This record gives sequence, C-alpha cells and structure tokens, in this order.
Amino acid sequence: MKKINFDRVLLYLVSLIVIALLVATVKNHVGKPKSVYVDIGKMLDGYKFKKDLEAEGTKNLYKIKNTVDSLKMAQKVNNNPITDSQIIYAERAFEQYYNYSNQEMTKKIWERLNPQLEEFGKQNKFELVVGANGAGTILYGSKDCDVTNDVVNYINAKYEKGN
Repeated sequence: MKKINFDRVLLYLVSLIVIALLVATVKNHVGKPKSVYVDIGKMLDGYKFKKDLEAEGTKNLYKIKNTVDSLKMAQKVNNNPITDSQIIYAERAFEQYYNYSNQEMTKKIWERLNPQLEEFGKQNKFELVVGANGAGTILYGSKDCDVTNDVVNYINAKYEKGN
C-alpha cells in the first residue's frame, strides 16, 4: 500500500513540475512583443561610448579653434596679409577636421552598435528590432514595444565591460 502512495506522490510531483515548466515557458513567450522599436536619438544620446568619443573630438576641435582665434587676434594687431591666408587655412582645417571627426565617430559608433543590437535581439528572442528616428519611419508604436531604455542599459553595460 505504501508503494501506491509513493507512486502517486511521485506522479503528482512530476506533473506539477511539468505544469510549472509549461507555465514559465508560456509566460515567457505570451505577452512579449515579437517586434520592438528603439528610439535611435535617445539610444545615441544615452550611449556612453558616443559621449566619450564626442569629448575626445571636442578637445581636438578646441585646439584648432584656439589657433584660428589666435591668428585672428594677431591679424587685428599686425594687419598682416600673410595672417589672412593662415586664418583661411586654419578655418578650412577646422571645418575639415569637424566633418571628418563626425563621420569617423558615426562609423565607430555603428560598427560597435550593430552587432550589439543583433545580440540584444537574439537574447530577447525578438523577430524584429526597428529603429525609430522621429522622421516618420514608425508612425505608431505601443509603449510596450519600446525597448529603448533596455537597449541603452545593454549597450552601456557592454561598453563598460570593454566590448
């Protein structure tokens, strides 16, 4: 008689475990959107790697800008035509460096972000992660589908770990 009770208890226990696993699996998949969006502007504004690159680029731009300003002051004092050509050259260098640094920064950011966003999507079992940029690419998105904050936290954690 004890064997029957033990077998029944074991059967109930196994049944409960199976039901609990099913509930957990269904809970994980039901209610979770398969397609989500990320506000690109918010994501980039919150990305620490971008902030660090901007800070580094700003230092270099200030150096060039200070050179331009110094040349302009020297021109006012000396009224020297050679200084005019130096000012024009320095202003062009400033503009070229500014454009180049923005392009390089954007390239570096997206080279790092694209694989991380792919990994984020796979880890969260999303079928589609769309970027919203405020220019009409997403006309409507439920707040439940907005994973921008999750993405910012994820990419910043990866950056802080050195990835």
